[in-house]
Formats: sequence, structure tokens, C-alpha cells
Amino acid sequence: MRRWPYILIVDDDPDFRTGLRMALEMKGYQVEESANGQEALDRLVEKPPLLVLLDLQMPVMNGREMLQRMRAQPGLLDLPVVIISGFGFEWEAELMGAQGYIGKPFEPQELERTIANLLRPKLVTVKAAQPEKSH
Repeated sequence: MRRWPYILIVDDDPDFRTGLRMALEMKGYQVEESANGQEALDRLVEKPPLLVLLDLQMPVMNGREMLQRMRAQPGLLDLPVVIISGFGFEWEAELMGAQGYIGKPFEPQELERTIANLLRPKLVTVKAAQPEKSH
């Protein structure tokens, strides 16, 4: 499945989404937003991102249910998810199938490190060594 070079923020707080979007865009990331889990799932199926930043407490479909439904779809099994929430724990995030957990409020550097660690392997490509030409 083709991944699109953007990060999806899933959070019901429009001010939080806007602030996070601006911070990530200043770092050079492309960002899209969803206000709840159902909206995000619809977007993921159409256009899977490189990474999902997911809140747990949301109306319509919460983060736990969204993550469970994501992991049930073969094309989304290995899509990295970082839970960003004031509710929940790191061990709980791992049990749910997330690759990281950041508690709200958080330091921007903590988020930057987490994103870089998850995306670096996906963004770095190793150029195959070209055979030397013989003369």
C-alpha cells in the first residue's frame, strides 16, 4: 500500500490540532487533521500517512476503537501510531498496538524525538552501490 508523505493528527480539540499542525509544518512536515476516529479511518483508507498522532478521548469514535479498527485492516497493520493524550499510560498504548505514547501536556522536543525515531527508517533510503566500471 502506498504511503503519502504526511502526518495525520487525530484530536477533537481544534486549537490543539492547529497548534500541533503549525509546529510540525515549521519542522518541514506535511500535516492533515481529523476531528475524530471515524473521520480519520475514512481518510486512512483513502490516503494512508507515514504516521498518526492519536488522541484517546474523542466523540463519535475514540482513539482506542480507532486503533483497534486500524489494526484489523491488513493495509494499516504496520502504520506507526503515537498516542498523545492526557488519559492513558505508555504500557496501555503498547498493548493497544501504538508505537509510542506522549502525555499531555508535553515538551515539543519529546514529540520531535518520537516522530524522528519512527519516521527516520521510512524516510532514509540507502542508495545501492553501483558496480565499478572496468577500463
